[in-house]
Amino acid sequence: MTEPRVQTEVPVPEWIATDQQLNDACIRWSSADFLAVDTEFVRTSTFYPKPGLIQVADKHACALIDPLAINDWSKFKALMQSPDVVKVFHSCAEDLEVCKRIFDAVPSPLFDTQIAMALSGYGGSVGFQRAVSELLDLDIPKEATRTDWLQRPLTPVQMEYATADVFYLFQIYPRLKQKLESLGREAWVEEECERLVVAASQPDTDFSGAFQRVKSGWKLRPQEQSILQQLAVWREEEARARDVPRNKVADDPALWNLSRFKARNRDQLFKAGLRANIIKECGKQVLQIIQQAQANDSDEWPELLQRPLSVDDGNLMKLLKKGVIKKAESLNIPPEVLANKKALEALMRAPDNELPPILLGWRKSEIGDALLAHLKEIRQ
Repeated sequence: MTEPRVQTEVPVPEWIATDQQLNDACIRWSSADFLAVDTEFVRTSTFYPKPGLIQVADKHACALIDPLAINDWSKFKALMQSPDVVKVFHSCAEDLEVCKRIFDAVPSPLFDTQIAMALSGYGGSVGFQRAVSELLDLDIPKEATRTDWLQRPLTPVQMEYATADVFYLFQIYPRLKQKLESLGREAWVEEECERLVVAASQPDTDFSGAFQRVKSGWKLRPQEQSILQQLAVWREEEARARDVPRNKVADDPALWNLSRFKARNRDQLFKAGLRANIIKECGKQVLQIIQQAQANDSDEWPELLQRPLSVDDGNLMKLLKKGVIKKAESLNIPPEVLANKKALEALMRAPDNELPPILLGWRKSEIGDALLAHLKEIRQ
């Protein structure tokens, strides 16, 4: 199959700043097989990203949607969830977060070109600039990446940069798709992208597992981990309500100290490392949380956090990693894409003769079954 000619001249985009303009565009886009989509946002001192722009490209034109001016996202949301239109992103994790923030939905089906690059032999974590260079043989500037996307009007440089992202992304997709078809790996990318959709679609209202992210939390005693769990829930809720990063409410060491030493007064809150403004505004609440968690029965405590692997298990994991590297080389994909440290650790902790979810799907036949057999052999 002959590849289409590379288009190099970035077009003048359509600026969409009214509900009617967006609805009209959605009607046009609904007949497309695929759309290239990107977002620009600002997130310097907030918990949530502040959307500044959504870019969309089809075979006819590129459009820039102004989220500061749109009120009705219903038709665009329906388009982003249409099973008939593939939404193409590059390294889409933050884009999905922005989409949830704007119209409370995750685009699906989606195709992440960074994932496709890794599974097509171009290496892991390929940036967009390099993807364009590899697939379109073009060098594009990235100087507008860290600018203020909330300002209006946008500068000509910002407009061209934002348009170029989806203009070139649209041209990358068919080339990657063709490469994946030749390798028989289309299903691999579909599975990886579906994992992203499922993960991003999880409701963010249950924070009971937030304490699992606190560094060294496993070192705490069972009751102290119960306190940590409740404090982590409080931090999560407070950070979202204030729209500030979690560490602006309380950093991990502060939560750990509060849990370990069971602060009983404001002075101890300060010694634990809690910020002065937080003590002033939330100190009483934090002390109540600690007191209540101490009063809970042991059957209300959370499941204990997992300790680091033992030295022996760590050595076994190193042996398994050698097998991963060898297999990855034969597939011409990065070892961390085939089975990363998290996947290997999950395998080490899994029940006998059972693969963790992260090693199922396409990984099961490519590496999962072999790793399980190797682990069983080593442990005998």
